[in-house]
Amino acid sequence: MKAGDILLFKAGEDVFEKIIAWGTNSEYHHVAVCVEPGMDLAIEARTRGGVRAVDIRQIPETKYDIYRIKENHSYDLNLTVSYLVSRLNSKYDYSGVLFLGGLKLLSKCGTKLTKTANKIQKEKDYFCSELCYEAFKLGGGIDIVPDVSAAEITSPADIARSGILKRVV
Repeated sequence: MKAGDILLFKAGEDVFEKIIAWGTNSEYHHVAVCVEPGMDLAIEARTRGGVRAVDIRQIPETKYDIYRIKENHSYDLNLTVSYLVSRLNSKYDYSGVLFLGGLKLLSKCGTKLTKTANKIQKEKDYFCSELCYEAFKLGGGIDIVPDVSAAEITSPADIARSGILKRVV
């Protein structure tokens, strides 16, 4: 694993994990970013605890896949990591994740959504894929999901489908 690697977590038996995976047509429900591989340290946004650092060794390797930015795309890794670290202890964005869930449900029902924006977005609250997107976009200077219009509607599935990333494990 390398710093800047994106960990996409597979849905397990938890009903909410399954709903997220189903709603986004993906096997993934959660995302974190490796910030220090020597210490097995990643940063994520969780419902319990908000933005926090986690010990990757505590997570079975079968529970996640690792994605990495392709070599032909450049970004500033130090600024990406710095962005993530600066967001530690931020609150979880419950309204944003509910908004995203509603959008994904509407799209599953066949509703075409264009130029959607979350008007209730709070500036310092994050859900997992929003934090990941912003760390690379605002921190590192690369849009990891160029087909998605904004951070507040980025899901783990969108990150997994990105042409900017490749699955390494």
